[in-house]
Amino acid sequence: MIEATNKNYVIEAMGHDSKSTTSGGIIIQHNDQTELAQIVSIGPDIEKNCIPVGTKVIVNWGACIPVKVGNKKVFVIHADHILGIVNDD
Repeated sequence: MIEATNKNYVIEAMGHDSKSTTSGGIIIQHNDQTELAQIVSIGPDIEKNCIPVGTKVIVNWGACIPVKVGNKKVFVIHADHILGIVNDD
């Protein structure tokens, strides 16, 4: 697994299927729902009151760096690009 450095987080997508394929094979991208992420690693330079591992978050996906480790795809993102925390209350 990848460990975050500096003020970065390592996150993984939470599996929202944002594409569908028509019977003719055309892929349609759906932008009506934001894909959530889950934090899997926290960099050492992030403050103690940070967002803990396992938390669901909303991120700026354009600011993520995708990394593939084996068969698993994760993303590295700076703390400033985490936009919100999802509470499942």
